[in-house]
Amino acid sequence: MPRDLFAELNAVAISAPVQNGSLVFRNGDPGSAAYVVRSGRIALIWCHSGHVYPMDTLGPGRIIGLPAVFNGEFSATAKAVEDSVLGFIQAGEVLRMLESDPSLMQAATRLLGQEVARMRTMIPRIASDGRLPLVAKP
Repeated sequence: MPRDLFAELNAVAISAPVQNGSLVFRNGDPGSAAYVVRSGRIALIWCHSGHVYPMDTLGPGRIIGLPAVFNGEFSATAKAVEDSVLGFIQAGEVLRMLESDPSLMQAATRLLGQEVARMRTMIPRIASDGRLPLVAKP
């Protein structure tokens, strides 16, 4: 039975309250951690050439920053769009957990694959109108 990646990360995460409007990380920052969203909502945005493009809004039960754990750098900016509580897990700890449990590594790989597929569906929209869609509240 596959293990729940969110639950496993959440179990070891250090609680981090984040106020509405606060940045969690910026595009280009070192990928020092992954975060689980315990409450509130976090917007992922991409900034390029002076423009801000909303990519997604993530709520409780979601993981942010996982790609940065693998590649060492955040590829988007994360900003709280309401008061939130995140769980902070250092990148090294995330990697140790994934390397020691093939089922967690498989869950992480599946999550990253879904992220790639989602980004690919956005490419035609960007090409046609120059904007990224903002994902509505769940």
